[in-house]
Amino acid sequence: MNKYGFLAVIIAFCNIPAAQAQVDFGVKAGVNVNTVKYREADPEMASVGFNVGGLAQLPVTQGFFIRPEVQYSIKGYRFPALGAEGSGTVRFHYIAFPVLAGFPIGNKFGFLIGPEFGFLTKASSKFSTGSRDVTNNFQQFDWGLDLGGTYKITSALGVEVRYNYGFRGLIKGITTDDNGGYTGSTKDGANRVLQAGLFFLL
Repeated sequence: MNKYGFLAVIIAFCNIPAAQAQVDFGVKAGVNVNTVKYREADPEMASVGFNVGGLAQLPVTQGFFIRPEVQYSIKGYRFPALGAEGSGTVRFHYIAFPVLAGFPIGNKFGFLIGPEFGFLTKASSKFSTGSRDVTNNFQQFDWGLDLGGTYKITSALGVEVRYNYGFRGLIKGITTDDNGGYTGSTKDGANRVLQAGLFFLL
């Protein structure tokens, strides 16, 4: 799905008539434990980021609701230093738009599933000697599947745990021949993110 298809999905959800349901708005924040998986390599070392944003919860039936969200979310990974001890960190700064289907389980628990679309605003590589901007090395648009659960502490306050399985195509790479000549382009890498945090319905 491209970014235009994503926008159409958001608009469709936002146009659900208010008469059908009482819309609850809220805020959320949490911790990201991130890594990146490549096609022919083990995942990179995990890094820690965060997410913060807002949500709207639209009941459709007694057992089903829709939750579009907007987040500022920091993802990325750590990499080993060559010829030295320690590691460096690559951080991805996203404006993310999860569009989730929710299924209440009793009065306290809930199940969430749906796509997450992200727009990269900045990527940076940082090590002990400094940092540099590497935004041009990565795709501007990213998407994946979110799967998680919620627990309501009170009628307004809840906790949730969520896993974001990103689909491949994160890195913009090139292929070369044995002489180093350019032969084409390739895409590889996918975000893998475990999120845990709080949400509050206003």
